Amino acid sequence: MERDSTLRRVERDAVWSCAAIALVAAAAAPARPIASAAGVVGGGLLVWISYRGIKGGIDALVGDGRNGRATAAIGLVKFFTRYGILAAVAYVIMARLRLPPVAVVAGASSLVVAVIVEAVRSLRQNPPRNTG
Repeated sequence: MERDSTLRRVERDAVWSCAAIALVAAAAAPARPIASAAGVVGGGLLVWISYRGIKGGIDALVGDGRNGRATAAIGLVKFFTRYGILAAVAYVIMARLRLPPVAVVAGASSLVVAVIVEAVRSLRQNPPRNTG
């Protein structure tokens, strides 16, 4: 279970933004709409693998204070293994499936869009104060 509600919202918004970008990509590329949408989903998959790897690595290093060195080492092995998987998935997406690179990059940007949405949401709830 996730401890931070902000991360949960960012994760949820990343999925929604990836779906919205996939719909836009399919509509914008009438020659290859399925390939464009699949490229966006593939990019979203890449960013999800990367996000989970970073999150897992940080969780292994920081932990809850009860983790020993062995647990941290296993966490780091998982971290680097995920990046190997990430490279393999990227290879399949780009070289074997030949999905449009622009669509893949657009899908990978879905996490960035989600973070921007969360930043705007945070600014609306807590506007900056004028100190000058």
